[in-house]
Amino acid sequence: MRGRRTSLAPKAASKWSESVKTLTFTPEHEERDSQPSQSSQMTIVDDERHEVLYFAYGSNLSTEQMRSRCPFSTAIGLGFLPSWRWIINERGFANIVSPTHPSSSSNAPADTAGGVYGLLYLLPPRDEESLDVFEGVPGAYGKVQCQVRWVRDGDGKPIPGGGETVTALVYVDERRTGDGTPRQEYIGRMERGIEDAVRNWGLEEEYANRVMRKWWKCA
Repeated sequence: MRGRRTSLAPKAASKWSESVKTLTFTPEHEERDSQPSQSSQMTIVDDERHEVLYFAYGSNLSTEQMRSRCPFSTAIGLGFLPSWRWIINERGFANIVSPTHPSSSSNAPADTAGGVYGLLYLLPPRDEESLDVFEGVPGAYGKVQCQVRWVRDGDGKPIPGGGETVTALVYVDERRTGDGTPRQEYIGRMERGIEDAVRNWGLEEEYANRVMRKWWKCA
């Protein structure tokens, strides 16, 4: 079954990508320090939209799972987060590690340190609140903003010029960044997400095998 498509793609994708470059995130509450609030909504604001761009790199690659969790969300294409590293952490779930994190040493395997692919969703505030619950904010994951390259549109076609840089909400566990063993039920959900992303959104099978599926051997 083909994933849910946004009305912005494919013909209007370039128009939307032009406008998204000028959008900024405005937290609903003032921050007291430089750390992102775990409860505030990171919302894209412009004249017509009030949504967040969300970058999903784990089981939310499955648009079916996202529809059940966030029924008003819309997948818009494939994104790429340079330099970060995809892992299964100590909790047994997917996580990504920043290149500036102490655990991201120069000895990191070349096959995992080259960046992370994920699915970009438009997420209205009500769905962001729901997703916070599913992701276990703030106990399991925190919310950060990252510069992501939007590389493929809603039909899985490459965006001209190598993609557009957008600011996206990403759920990251900054406390548990060591290698772990994936939970069996999570492997099944990840496989459904990978299948969806490869079939419908242009994710390369080679990337999934090299970066994600290699962790299944630890289970």
